[in-house]
Amino acid sequence: MLKLDTRDFSRHAFNGLLKVKEIVRVDQKSKASAAVQGLSAYISTWGLHRLCGDGLKYMNTRSSETRYKGQVYQEFLKTLQQLSQIPFAPDDANGLINMNLEIYTGLNRLAIELAREWSFWAVPILGEAEQE
Repeated sequence: MLKLDTRDFSRHAFNGLLKVKEIVRVDQKSKASAAVQGLSAYISTWGLHRLCGDGLKYMNTRSSETRYKGQVYQEFLKTLQQLSQIPFAPDDANGLINMNLEIYTGLNRLAIELAREWSFWAVPILGEAEQE
């Protein structure tokens, strides 16, 4: 059973968002903040496998206007993988969808909590959210 120190949990969230801040274009930080703040609802509705698939779709898009979403989603999944220490590939939706149901359900629940923590830190790190 995974036991989490709340400070370590917050540290993972904080550091993950700092990485997002580094990789997202300056003019898209407020949009990235909005994407971060919507992660919890997104995961609750669609699940991690969909987040992973959409992350890859946005990363590989020709439009630089939506690429930030892929960067946010992929960095979130990398942070989740590091935090959970569950061996899954953040860039392989098939691996998530074929994962053992109990492990996937637990990982999905952890992802929702991590998304809430990311949302908490989004404004101080990325700025106020801007909706598309």
